Amino acid sequence: MKLEIRNVQKSFNRTPALFPTDLTLEHGQFTTLLGPSGCGKTTLLRILAGLEQPDAGEIYADGECIYSADKRIDVPTHKRNLGMVFQDFALWPHMTVYENVAFGLRAGRQKGELHQKVTEALEMVRLQGMEDRYPHQLSGGQQQRVAFARAVAVKPGVILFDEPLSALDAVLREEMRLEMMALVRDMGLTALYVTHDQVEAMSMSDEIVVMQKGRIMQKGAPETIYSSPSNAYVASFIGKSNWLTTDQSMIRPEHVFWSKSEHDDLCYQGEVIDVSYVGERYEIRVQIDGLGIWTTYSNKRVKAGERVKLYVSPDRICRMGEEPAERKVEHSASGASA
Repeated sequence: MKLEIRNVQKSFNRTPALFPTDLTLEHGQFTTLLGPSGCGKTTLLRILAGLEQPDAGEIYADGECIYSADKRIDVPTHKRNLGMVFQDFALWPHMTVYENVAFGLRAGRQKGELHQKVTEALEMVRLQGMEDRYPHQLSGGQQQRVAFARAVAVKPGVILFDEPLSALDAVLREEMRLEMMALVRDMGLTALYVTHDQVEAMSMSDEIVVMQKGRIMQKGAPETIYSSPSNAYVASFIGKSNWLTTDQSMIRPEHVFWSKSEHDDLCYQGEVIDVSYVGERYEIRVQIDGLGIWTTYSNKRVKAGERVKLYVSPDRICRMGEEPAERKVEHSASGASA
């Protein structure tokens, strides 16, 4: 299903939560709304689901209007052909796994071949044999799988995710992220995913929509958002940024090197503040003379308080609002050894 959002806006008690917004979700595309709490991403998700009514604008699903303030069209939630996975799983504690998955089908009046549809959904998420268990008898990951099975059992055109992994621990969150991404792609679903976690957004998405205070700041492929942010907010929110003379130019930590590789490399001097070992490398923070604190990476440990020289290729400097320059031959992500 293709979803089109046209000039949709929403206020609560005269305070704008979502300024006029246009967004298209292409069929089979995984789109992530990324931003901090209060940026409007969940409001937009709930508007699409029919759980909130916008003040203005229109929403189209495969060319058919499902909401229009002017035309007084408001298709109810259960008729929008959407599935939704909530942050807190939203499972009925008094219902078995089977009954929880069947609930969505019954609510949508899809009772034909109900047993087969529930069974197929549970097989997709590898919960065969757990049909008679109750939510309290399941792990967090298993509960999340039940919530996902319930959402896909109705065979939705679009599936909406409201921070579905935030209630899980770090290891389980990584596992479920990979599983969920594989399931969505295998089923060919159109997905809209809400999160404040940039790792989730970067690793799962075909398109990222970065939001701030009810507005879309930038949208594009993860690679574009990371390498060519349109403004300082996006640059700071996605990844780590080392700012140069102003907030309009920066360099990513992986493009800061410990030795000169090209004749026109720029040299910056500073003092090492602290060193953190993060497994495959050291993450080092350096107070750069006259600028501020930079983050860089190395495959060898250096000492706090040590004076160092760092090198930057002019071609790697990202200037806000400019098209990226032609990149030179890719450098090693870890740079030369310290």
